[in-house]
Amino acid sequence: MIFPYIRRINIISMKRFISISLFLCLLLSVQAQKVYTTNNIPKVHLQDKTRYVCNPEQILSQAACDSIDRMLYALEQQTGIETVVAIVPSIGDKDCFDFSHSLLNEWGVGKKGKDNGLVILLVTDQRCIQFYTGYGLEGDLPDAICKRIQTRDMIPYLKDGNWDAGMVAGIRSVCGRLDGSMVNDTGSDTGNDTGLSFLVVLAIAIGFLVIAGLIGVLSARAASTQIA
Repeated sequence: MIFPYIRRINIISMKRFISISLFLCLLLSVQAQKVYTTNNIPKVHLQDKTRYVCNPEQILSQAACDSIDRMLYALEQQTGIETVVAIVPSIGDKDCFDFSHSLLNEWGVGKKGKDNGLVILLVTDQRCIQFYTGYGLEGDLPDAICKRIQTRDMIPYLKDGNWDAGMVAGIRSVCGRLDGSMVNDTGSDTGNDTGLSFLVVLAIAIGFLVIAGLIGVLSARAASTQIA
């Protein structure tokens, strides 16, 4: 009679083991799919004025974060431009543009009265790299330049999952544009970008004159690129 009893114990133990295993798998799955919002991303810059990178899931290495922090600290000291870099695995079904817009406004990125904030967002599950600039930066960092930095300096690395190299290279180029150390660009599409920048500014000016009475002053600009 003891053998059926032992068999029942083994069956119960196996069921418990399977239940625990399924629970752990479910827990890991939930953690892996954590969705970030502007409220639950750590505001590292408020805790340490020399840090600019929000990297809660350690998608970037510490060495890459340190390199970016140094560049953006030097940029702010030289120009007063405030920057937030956010690297997250998921923002759910929220659009990268909308997320960046919320981040800039809710966190108050940029000096008061200058609107010189910059948000650089990387969302790995959407494979999206987004630049969102305050209105005060549109002359120095127009959409055409943002797009070219993304496609030329970042996408070649990001498409292979080399997040460190892509983000460091892109932010180095952004800082070069904004601090004046990259005034002359030898890229083959420099002339095109200049023309596009002029047309963009002209279009904005015309649009403003036409619809200022209806929707007010344009407050920000953005450029995003999908990672192939």
